[in-house]
Amino acid sequence: MLARRYLHRLSPLVMVALLGGCTTTTTLVSDTRAPNESRHEARGSCGERYGGEVGVQLAMIRQQLDDERPRAALAYLDTHGFDYPDAKLLRAEALRRIDERALADRVYGELRHTCLAADAYRGLALNAASRGALDEALALMQSARDRRPADARIRNDLGYLLLLGQDHRGAHQQFLTALELDEGQRNAATNLVLSLMQEGRQDEAERMARRYGVDSALLAQLRQLETNN
Repeated sequence: MLARRYLHRLSPLVMVALLGGCTTTTTLVSDTRAPNESRHEARGSCGERYGGEVGVQLAMIRQQLDDERPRAALAYLDTHGFDYPDAKLLRAEALRRIDERALADRVYGELRHTCLAADAYRGLALNAASRGALDEALALMQSARDRRPADARIRNDLGYLLLLGQDHRGAHQQFLTALELDEGQRNAATNLVLSLMQEGRQDEAERMARRYGVDSALLAQLRQLETNN
């Protein structure tokens, strides 16, 4: 695989764009209630019911992660002691982001047999990729894709792992699928442009960059990476 040497040359800005981004991957609390449900109840991702106050607290913890405050998210999780699948996913995501990857893997492993299995396999794949185990990461991300085929973020991440293995055709399919599922998926658009550049298809890369609104500064950085590669 093209793998580690290329990865090490990417700036943090580009790495965020290429793999996954930062927000959590699943909606934590459903706003849909059956007619006989209390307005003071919330329903978790796996169908469990809990008080509306718990739902608000979980949403607040999720916001901590979205705001790049994983340690604060962990502190709130420890404070409340939630044991719901949604809370476990938040804990795993927070641990991954502070580089406690072994602990994160343990929690992701517990979630593989829940309705959040796709998120669990994605987290395991990202951790495997971070330690350079790209074949393992690819297999895990394919498991995530199989469990949630219409998740644009998983499709993007799978495409990027294929791109690292120089499977440009397979990567293009994943990026285009991600963009058809969510045209606002800027990560997939950036990766598609990068892949086209690697194949020497510069004009097409420029056209796709314009179509999907790839930031000009990021586009210039990708050009420079390809020039120096």
